[in-house]
Amino acid sequence: MTKKKKMLLVGPVPPPAGGVSIHLWRLKHLLDDQFEIDLVDESRNIKAAYFNIRQKKFLRYWKKVAWSDFLFIHSGLNALRFFHILSAKLLGKKIVLTLHAYPEEKSGLNRWIDERFFGWCDIIISVNAEMLERVTLPAKKTFVQYAFLPPVMQEEKELPAAVQQLLSTQKAQGKKIIVSNAWRLDRFNNQDVYGVDMCLAAVKKIKDKGVPIHFIFNIATIDMFGPAYEAYQQQIVADGLQNEFSLINEELSFVKLMEQADVVVRPTNTDGDSLSIREALFLNKPVLSSDVVKRPEGTILFANRNQEAFEKALIELLTNETAQLNQASSNSYDYYKSYYTHLLGSI
Repeated sequence: MTKKKKMLLVGPVPPPAGGVSIHLWRLKHLLDDQFEIDLVDESRNIKAAYFNIRQKKFLRYWKKVAWSDFLFIHSGLNALRFFHILSAKLLGKKIVLTLHAYPEEKSGLNRWIDERFFGWCDIIISVNAEMLERVTLPAKKTFVQYAFLPPVMQEEKELPAAVQQLLSTQKAQGKKIIVSNAWRLDRFNNQDVYGVDMCLAAVKKIKDKGVPIHFIFNIATIDMFGPAYEAYQQQIVADGLQNEFSLINEELSFVKLMEQADVVVRPTNTDGDSLSIREALFLNKPVLSSDVVKRPEGTILFANRNQEAFEKALIELLTNETAQLNQASSNSYDYYKSYYTHLLGSI
């Protein structure tokens, strides 16, 4: 039997759940039987089960690096990236770095420093091609691979009882379920980033047309946006949409919510590579999204912040069965497993 390589997987471990932490956790599950894996957590949420670099127990950290054959780094902060890269180099370990983000506004000097450090890595993975236009990396060891990994459905938490009851009640009334989500009620260009306002207006129009629906919009974090959240709740009542629109603030698995939905929407006015869209496509759900950035194949698009176009496309999805067919070519679980196994096995 071939001896498994030892991987030290470094980055934020959920909870809390975010794009990078979800990617890291799914990657661990994907490769658990291919590599011997240990974790170094970088989350501000210290967990007893995992060593966290923020505990500043550096001797223990360097022992983990010494144990490994290679580091697989998913850090968001450059200081942590540099620290891990330098530690690995000093201890003679191979390095794989995934860049989940790289800002456009970096100065020439900062980019030059990044390029020197990143150049020490054996493999560099960029989650989109656009980032490679912002920083120059060695072509022979740089790969583009979107951050999406298939959800481990058996690992996803069941929906809260109140949310499951809401779904069951609305479905029993013959309503189609539309879902969307937001991290917070942030604003960009003085507009709601996630388009809650657009969704409310669309539901009012759909109700007037007599189409039976229920829209569930989950806001993951309230923070300083409590007044905006309450204002939307009051608008739901004022517009008489209590039976058609539920704005909720629940800690839940959105992929589990999408699993029971008929349509997924993402009317954002700024965005990255949305994990929710890729998850919905993987689940073969029709996805309606703004065209504010390039979206994955199979996404149904409408012009950013165009209310009329949004409503027209949504009504078409709800009333035309053929419009709901998802044409995306989702890669299988085995595809991602094979991709990462071969890529990491090459170092």
